[in-house]
Amino acid sequence: MSNPIIEDIKSKMRNGNPITRLIIINVAVFLVISILRILLLFTGEIGVFATFFSFFIENISLPLSFQSFIYKPWTLITYMFTHIDVMHIFWNMITLYWFSIILSEYTSAKKIIPLYLLGGIAGGLVTLLLITIIPVFHPFIGLPMVGASAGVTAIIVAAATLVPNYRMNLMFIGPVKLIYVALFVLFLDVLNLATYANVGGNIAHLGGALIGYLFIQQYKKGNDMSKRINQFFDWIIGLFKVTPKSKMKVAYKRTVSDEEYNYNKKIEQKKIDAILDKISKSGYESLTKAEKEILFKASGKK
Repeated sequence: MSNPIIEDIKSKMRNGNPITRLIIINVAVFLVISILRILLLFTGEIGVFATFFSFFIENISLPLSFQSFIYKPWTLITYMFTHIDVMHIFWNMITLYWFSIILSEYTSAKKIIPLYLLGGIAGGLVTLLLITIIPVFHPFIGLPMVGASAGVTAIIVAAATLVPNYRMNLMFIGPVKLIYVALFVLFLDVLNLATYANVGGNIAHLGGALIGYLFIQQYKKGNDMSKRINQFFDWIIGLFKVTPKSKMKVAYKRTVSDEEYNYNKKIEQKKIDAILDKISKSGYESLTKAEKEILFKASGKK
C-alpha cells in the first residue's frame, strides 16, 4: 500500500513549480542529515557509524581549500542543498520562497533553479578564491561550507534589480521597496565580514549577489543565462522519459503537466496585468525592453 505523503511529494517533484522542487530537495537532504545525527547520538561518536557520518558530511560540504576541492568538485553543487541547523534552513527556505515568487511573476518560473545554481556556484568559487588569496582570511582555509544562502541571495538581488520599486510588507515596518531590502541584506553581509561571523557564508552571499545582478542585466538585453541549464535539464529528463509509439499524428503536444501549465499561465497573466497597469500610470515609454517584449509576445498569441 502506497504512502500518501510519499506519493504527494513525488507528485510535487514531477508536477510542482521549480520553487517547490528546490524546497523539497533542501528539506529532504536536511531530514537525512538530521536522522543520521539522531542515530549518531544514540550510537555514540566513536565507531563505524560515526566514521560514516563524518565521511558523508565531508563529501557534501564545500571544503574551503583548492587542494581539497579538486578531489571533490561535486561539492560545489551539493553544498548549496546542505543544512545542519534548523533555523538556517528555515530562513533560507522562507526567503527563497518569497523572492522566487516575486521574480517568477516578472520573468518565468523556469529561471529560478538555474539562477539558484549559478548563484551557489559563483558564491562557492568566490569564497574559495578570496579565502585563498587574502591573508586575513587564511585561518578559514580548509573549513567546510554549507547552505543555500548564495543561491538565495542571487534570487533576492535579481528580483530587486528587475523590479526595484516593488513593495514588500515587512512585519512591524510595513511596505518597503525591494531595492532597500536587498541593499540591507548586502550591508549585513559586509558588516559581518568585519566581525568574522560566518566569513565564508558572507563572502558566498556577495558572489551570489553579483550573479543575480548580472543575470537580470543580461535578461534586459535579451540574453537568457538560464537557457543552457534548462536545455541540459530537458535533455536529462528526455533520457528517462519513455514515449509510447502511436500511429496517430499529433498536431500539438504540451511538454509540461496540467498543473505547471496552469501555473505558468497564471504567472504570465499577472505579468501582463502589471505591465498594463504600469502603462496606464506612466505610459508605454516607461516600460523596459523586457516588458515590451512580454507585451509583444502576449499580443501575438491572441
